[in-house]
Amino acid sequence: MKKNIGVWLDTEKAYIITLENGNSQVETIESEVETRVRFKGETKAYSRMGNQFINPAKRMTHRRRHQFKQYFESISDKLEDAEEIYLFGPAETKVHLAKHINKHTNLNDRVRKIESEDNMTENQMIARVKEIFSSDPVKIKARIRH
Repeated sequence: MKKNIGVWLDTEKAYIITLENGNSQVETIESEVETRVRFKGETKAYSRMGNQFINPAKRMTHRRRHQFKQYFESISDKLEDAEEIYLFGPAETKVHLAKHINKHTNLNDRVRKIESEDNMTENQMIARVKEIFSSDPVKIKARIRH
C-alpha cells in the first residue's frame, strides 16, 4: 500500500503525519535552531564579550544555517520511504525544506504540494493531510530555485 507523509513545520518543531493502510501516525521532531539572545549592555549591531564589543553577525548566520541543515536532515530521514510528500506550515521553513529535499536524489520529485497553513491542532493536521492525499494528484512541474 502507498505510504504518504505530510509535514507541518516551523522553526521550532515539525509534525510528521504518516498515512499508511488507512491508519495515521504522528511523530514530532524538535528543532535545535537558536533564537537571538541579547545580553545587558548590548546593542543591535554588537554583542558584548567582556569589556569589548564585537559584531557576531557572520558567525551567527553560519551557526543558524548549520542548525537548519541538521533539522532538515532529521526530517528527511523520516521521509525516506514515502511515495508522496505534502509540506505545510506558517513560515518559509517549508520552502527551505523543499529545497533541501530537492537536492537529495532519492527524494527528488516526491513533493506533491507546498501550502501555507497557520497553527493547527494535531487532529486538524491529520484531517488536512488525509484531504490532500484523497484528492487526485495534480502534477505541476515547478522549479524550486536555490
